[in-house]
Amino acid sequence: MDNNYKHIAFLCGHFKREKAINTVLLEETGWQRVIYDSEFKRRGKRYYYPEFIDFFHAQSADLGCVRYVRKVNTSVSMMVDVRGQARTYTFLVKDLTLYFMPHQMVLFSLNVEQDATCFDDCSALIYRLRYIDDFYTDAYRDFYRLAVYPIVQVYDSLKRTPLQDTTMLVENGNKLRVFQIIDAPADALNGLTEDEKRHLQHDLATFSTVSIEGNKAIDSPSEKWQKGNNKCRVAVFESWTALSMLDSFNILCSGCESLISNWVDNYFGHIYIQALFQKVCLFDFNNRFKEALRLQGNRTNSKQVTRLVREYEAFERKCCFNRISYNFLPQLISDAVNNSLEINDEMNQLYRIMDKERTRGEEASRKKMNRLLVCISILTLFSAIWDATSMIAKIFNSENNLEIFRIVGLVMAIVVIVMLIYFYKSKRID
Repeated sequence: MDNNYKHIAFLCGHFKREKAINTVLLEETGWQRVIYDSEFKRRGKRYYYPEFIDFFHAQSADLGCVRYVRKVNTSVSMMVDVRGQARTYTFLVKDLTLYFMPHQMVLFSLNVEQDATCFDDCSALIYRLRYIDDFYTDAYRDFYRLAVYPIVQVYDSLKRTPLQDTTMLVENGNKLRVFQIIDAPADALNGLTEDEKRHLQHDLATFSTVSIEGNKAIDSPSEKWQKGNNKCRVAVFESWTALSMLDSFNILCSGCESLISNWVDNYFGHIYIQALFQKVCLFDFNNRFKEALRLQGNRTNSKQVTRLVREYEAFERKCCFNRISYNFLPQLISDAVNNSLEINDEMNQLYRIMDKERTRGEEASRKKMNRLLVCISILTLFSAIWDATSMIAKIFNSENNLEIFRIVGLVMAIVVIVMLIYFYKSKRID
């Protein structure tokens, strides 16, 4: 292997569509649908659970993931300011991928590759490319034309309002998420201790200035934070390790060229994309629930909450996978990604909201039932008074039923009031 650092990165964003997918327009603008043959799916089901594979090979976006890819394969050079220094980076924009998902969610990835000369070049390039605020500046002109503008075209075709600025390509957050693989020369890692390798990977995962123990930069992650992040680290083999974080997934390896296609196709293309879809959908559900509950003073919003509960139940039933693989390593990767994206926290928050709504609904139903019972009791009381009046009138041979009705009604009202007072005092004593 030469002294280059092979760097592969996928920059991911998402938005929610408001219109139907125009497949004709997609194909006219250079997008091609990715269709896998039955043999590919059959092999996949030997390693992954069938429902997980079926989700990624769906016939329509209502049932699962539908992919469209646009090949680019064009080199870009750009000069940008990185941490106070002007630097020129040359990299390949390889392809763009759209992932049309259920619940009107659209994910996309921009695949870039570079042959870097050091770790810091890998970190610095993505540090600049993931921030979407600068995409309209002159430095990003070629990158915007090749990688961003095709996504903007798709966005405009699926939204009622055209894109105002590129920050709208990520509907919650200020930057693109990153899945990256750095295949480094063997001598770049051989001299490092395990702590130094761990520190290096945290630098790369946070896109900080790359440093080693004893020579830390101002933006280096703290030791305490690194040691508390073990649930999101996968360190099974000597040749490579992975670190998953809220906004990035990072594989650091040496001499792992034969494994890269598996990482790209499976760890990124299936596991990471599905987890990211779950994350953004759960975030969207939480926001919609909060908004509906905040405005729940009228009946319309009460019905909206009910519809949201049913929609979420369908999402959890069809789009969420607790276990995905028969093999330990894909499941280990999935668990690390889910932990870093805080999937369980998002779900638990939704459960709390729905539990409160369920309690509120039950309380409202109880109040309605109590009011109905009061009405029935009053009608029953009047009926009983009238029956008692008729009986007394027959006993005393009286024709003045109205006067008797008043007397009997007054006596029964007094009895009811006394009983209510007695029960109220008994309840307070208990």
